[in-house]
Amino acid sequence: MRIGIIGAGVAAVGLLDALACADGAPGTITVFEGSAALWRGRAYQRDVPAVRVNAPPALMSARAGDRGHFQDWLAQRPDAVRFLDPGLGQPIVPRAMYGEYLEQSARASIDRLRRHGWRVDVVNDRVTGVAQEQPVVLRTEGGVTYPVDRVVLCVGSGRPRDQYGLTGAPGYFDEPYPLARTLTEVAPEARVAVIGSGLTAVDITAALTENGHRGPITVLSRSGILPFVQQRPRPLSPRHLTPSAALDLAAGGAVEFTEVVALLRAELADLGEDFDEFAAEIRATGSEDPVLRLRRQLADVDSPLLGRRLLTMAIRTMGPILWPALTAADRTMLRTDHYRTISSLSSPMVPHNAEILLRLLDSGQVRLRTGLTAITADHTGFTLAGESTGTADIVINAVNPPAYVTPQDTEALMTHLLDSGTAEVAPTGGLRAEPRTRTLHADTWHVLGNLAADSMFIATNPPGLAAEAALLAEHLTKESGLPESRREALPVSS
Repeated sequence: MRIGIIGAGVAAVGLLDALACADGAPGTITVFEGSAALWRGRAYQRDVPAVRVNAPPALMSARAGDRGHFQDWLAQRPDAVRFLDPGLGQPIVPRAMYGEYLEQSARASIDRLRRHGWRVDVVNDRVTGVAQEQPVVLRTEGGVTYPVDRVVLCVGSGRPRDQYGLTGAPGYFDEPYPLARTLTEVAPEARVAVIGSGLTAVDITAALTENGHRGPITVLSRSGILPFVQQRPRPLSPRHLTPSAALDLAAGGAVEFTEVVALLRAELADLGEDFDEFAAEIRATGSEDPVLRLRRQLADVDSPLLGRRLLTMAIRTMGPILWPALTAADRTMLRTDHYRTISSLSSPMVPHNAEILLRLLDSGQVRLRTGLTAITADHTGFTLAGESTGTADIVINAVNPPAYVTPQDTEALMTHLLDSGTAEVAPTGGLRAEPRTRTLHADTWHVLGNLAADSMFIATNPPGLAAEAALLAEHLTKESGLPESRREALPVSS
């Protein structure tokens, strides 16, 4: 079996680990990555310490079925204690440190695979096309071709988009990461505008503060919704909000969103918690004053009520199962009316950063402006238009690419896959893929991660990616065999 893995970020790390843990005859694995952020992806590059991961260690494991994998790695790092988040009672380490974990996990998996007889190569080049369809021969930007039996797309979501046409304007940063580079070009007294109010905006604000920035910071957002504040973990033993319940619903055909709400209602009833009160809090996400909401949620970090913890867990564990099964009307409703609420719930900010943000809002150094409609640039700087106008010296884009969007570096390859019928876009967005095998329309190709249609429309968390990778690895390594024509070794040419 010759496996080609396109992309070397979190999804690829999980897949290599799963392949190293799986039984099966050894073959060859070729990993293609054109960027310098090997194994780290965009999110976990080397950066300033202020840029932290957004979840406790148990929710960051890259090994399927082993919640303690990252925790065990951290236990060997005595410096991790410096990053204890008092609100969570657990270390929330810099993303660069998590990137080290991913790098070491990938290298350990490769070493294990090689000991088991696999040949593993990492090619520092991007795949731009297909030189031959059956059997597949991949062609890189450098013109080298590689024959493979199976291809796995682990391409992630790419770079941010320039929504306001500011590329090339002095003082505009379309890609903020790594912030270690961006911050060197921001004067301490500069008026900074940050586009977006999600986790990336919180990262930027915290990093500017740690870097000694003294000028005003304006956080710009159409909605004004800030991420929810993550609560201290508590044991959860759901009876109704379970993946098996989601599978049962999906097996019955089209699922109404009201059926999912009924599961949450039943779960809270068992716990003696008021569903209507909880639902009112969630529905108020876009209407309540965001600063008051932030203050209240910080006070509730250690709340004994489990509703929000359960809902966040359900979005991550049940969402990918139920999303493709929901009615078209419900999918549209969730995407158009509640996208920011779901995104803020599934990716909450840690208390450490929430406290920094609240302190800056209270001091007046940070202002949150809603209703942004346009940003224009001229020789004097930037003009911000919306419900009110303003100006800035520096504009930093903190709006992440939406789910299902093809990374710019792989657009040519994706166009070929769609035009040739190898891949098919699902009505809900993303690529159609079989749930267990992650197989695309053509069974030679697979997709892992946020580009798959059943990944909902939020970034897939590392344990979720690891679980998908384990299912795919089982399929790849236990395949009964390939036709003789597919087993023949093809020459590698340039």
